[in-house]
Amino acid sequence: MQGSSMLAFVLNRILAAGAIGISVTSPGGEILGEAGSRDWTGIARLIPSAAGSWGTLADSLGAENFSGALIEAGTHLLLAMPLPDGGTLAAILEPDANTGRVRYEMRKNLDLITSVL
Repeated sequence: MQGSSMLAFVLNRILAAGAIGISVTSPGGEILGEAGSRDWTGIARLIPSAAGSWGTLADSLGAENFSGALIEAGTHLLLAMPLPDGGTLAAILEPDANTGRVRYEMRKNLDLITSVL
């Protein structure tokens, strides 16, 4: 499988775990890959500054970097995880999704996602 096909395959596995949409965003806010029914155009531009803030908060807590963030907004949940290159993997969950399962699939596939970018 080529890189873009493999990325699409992995992102779709995370969707099946209970996400509405999932995206891989570069450190500059560029969408490197996405799947699902969510438009990431506006959100992707905001993710790098949010991830920077999460990193600063993690540093204040004595951690090297944040390993994940969960944001609740109305009936929506956003899960975000940093990638080694400074990018971010983010998913918006279905209202009744099992957050732990989606988080598990995201974490399990971080290295594979990084390798195909």
